[in-house]
Amino acid sequence: MIKKFLIAGAILLAVGGQSFGAIVISGFSAHPTGTDTNNEYVQLRALQNINFATNNFSVVVANNGAATASGWAQGLNISYKFDLTSGTVNQGDTFYVGGSAQLLDGTGSTSMAGLTWIRTIAYATTAGDGFGSLNAGGVFGNGGGNADGIGVFSGIAVTATSTPIDAVFYGANVGTAFSTPNGYRTPINDVTDGTLFGSSVPNSKLFGDAATAGNFTRLTGVFDLGTSAWTTLRVSSFVTAPTLLSQIDSTIALTAVPEPTSIALIGMVGVAGFAARYRRKNVSTSIAV
Repeated sequence: MIKKFLIAGAILLAVGGQSFGAIVISGFSAHPTGTDTNNEYVQLRALQNINFATNNFSVVVANNGAATASGWAQGLNISYKFDLTSGTVNQGDTFYVGGSAQLLDGTGSTSMAGLTWIRTIAYATTAGDGFGSLNAGGVFGNGGGNADGIGVFSGIAVTATSTPIDAVFYGANVGTAFSTPNGYRTPINDVTDGTLFGSSVPNSKLFGDAATAGNFTRLTGVFDLGTSAWTTLRVSSFVTAPTLLSQIDSTIALTAVPEPTSIALIGMVGVAGFAARYRRKNVSTSIAV
């Protein structure tokens, strides 16, 4: 009997402690106006409080869309990694990862230095964290006929078999972004199904094309923190040549975690009380013996 009550208690506790990916992608500037040099970036939204010094993550950007057997970890001029190992964000915060210039839309545009940047690299002269060659022309792909992608990973050890916790792809066609038997692994989220990107129609979602310079790609959707699920799937739109920081505010909405219901609270109290009485009974029995 005690086993049944403890199982019931565990289920009730699990309702209030859903697990989910800690970060989602909410937008990106893959081809800013003018030069891409140190000007590209990705916008991210935190689904929970994160101390990156103790809970590391990484962001990998795929350039040229040429998937290989090494997948996201190909490196060289194909993929470039940013390690997120310092700084903090709170649940609901928007933050950025990308080039060291920290500009809204390329050289001469509005500074974003006052926003939350967790990792920047002067990638025109500096290689990526762990893999990825320096590239003065930019490390984010510009889409086109062969899709490019952005993946967020838990931890900094990204290998050929690593699966991101969130990923999006963009371009005009999948093209060489699909490779079998290995390629870009995808998470199970609102737009990908956990198989290799491009392996099926459902797993070939593209968020616009970055071939035209000056477009910030904004993603809009609704994520329910209580059920750990997207209730409104992400769609994309372009913010052309933004000049104000407010123009790229994240439009990923997070619904609040519901308070425990009275029934759940009563159940939890009941389980705790039963367990306490059970322990007292066993102690009394032991003394009597």
